[in-house]
Amino acid sequence: MTKRERWNALLELLADEGRLEVEETATALRVSSATIRRDLDELAEQQMLVRTRGGALAQGVSYELPLRYKSSRHASEKQRIAAAAVELVGD
Repeated sequence: MTKRERWNALLELLADEGRLEVEETATALRVSSATIRRDLDELAEQQMLVRTRGGALAQGVSYELPLRYKSSRHASEKQRIAAAAVELVGD
């Protein structure tokens, strides 16, 4: 699993749960606890989550994924939709 895939998985889990525990998340993603800690620290630096002792919390009460994360999700599907829309519009 690449770093980008882990980050996407972490943010999706966080959106679903609202809170992550390092040990549980490491088991779920089949990586080491140290890897999860580093990933959570980096995501906290980018203000995508709030780092806590032993885990992380969603940013704010009404958690909304950051725009830069949402815009990169399902990028290939979005490209296909855009190409189809261009064909429909024409000149």
